[in-house]
Amino acid sequence: FSLSACSDDDEGSGNAGGGGVTNAGIQFPVTQTANEYGPATTYYEYSNGRMTGGSYGSYGGNVVTWDHPFSFSYNPLVITEEETEQGYSYLGTMNNIKLNGNGFMTYAEYSSRSSHGDSDVDRDNGSAIWEYDSEGHLISESGNGNDSYGPYSWNYTYTWENGNLTKIEYSYDDGDGEASHSVTTLTYEESLWKNTGVYPSYIFGSLVGNDYLFYSGLLGRTTKLIPTSVTEVYGSYTETYTVTEVNYNPDGSIRRIVVDDRLGNETERYGYADYPIQQEQSGYSVTPSEKSSKAV
Repeated sequence: FSLSACSDDDEGSGNAGGGGVTNAGIQFPVTQTANEYGPATTYYEYSNGRMTGGSYGSYGGNVVTWDHPFSFSYNPLVITEEETEQGYSYLGTMNNIKLNGNGFMTYAEYSSRSSHGDSDVDRDNGSAIWEYDSEGHLISESGNGNDSYGPYSWNYTYTWENGNLTKIEYSYDDGDGEASHSVTTLTYEESLWKNTGVYPSYIFGSLVGNDYLFYSGLLGRTTKLIPTSVTEVYGSYTETYTVTEVNYNPDGSIRRIVVDDRLGNETERYGYADYPIQQEQSGYSVTPSEKSSKAV
């Protein structure tokens, strides 16, 4: 896989081809994600080691209830997502994207327009900056924007140890004196659950864009292991996620992660070109936490 991209010191704006999943060390590119037992709700498409687009929606009543396509175009790199449903429309764009020598995003500008009918229109625009450590892990994301309610700003700080994300600090200011702050800590067991290329949604958060920014390889490497627990503290509110199962396909790719929180078990499932997601029957279970020899 060849790469030509702007460096951190380059004043280019993403005119090169951009990065790819291979640069981020993703061993098995995810093509689908789903929750619980239903069909896939998110699809990712790739060509020549780079994400080209996909779609995501929500699952309920045994059907995917809406579709939200997104696309990547290169030379220059521009990311677009849209939605049209029952009088609601949305169009969002990320452009003027700068990349470092690994093909990871360091700067982008974004804008969006959503409407409910002809009279109710919301607009949002701003810019974001990303920084990475020498191993290609995301260590900070910050930005400023302005939407229909006024200016706002945010910042994520990520702490890594031995290839694993151990702490996330998040702050947000809406410009009117209303600020929020949260701290998330993650724990691991070295003998459990190798991560072969997934970015679990209960861990990674990005105000700009969606999960596809991580799975495209544009936001750096994921954790070396799947954490055994994740605890988020937001003011007086505390939420803890405990990972109870991680199941693998025969090639070592992660098939599903089962997480226990205050509401019960939640499941994240992942599909691949060789192992697409199959709808499961309620109550389905497998031998927990068993790795293939390749995964070990």
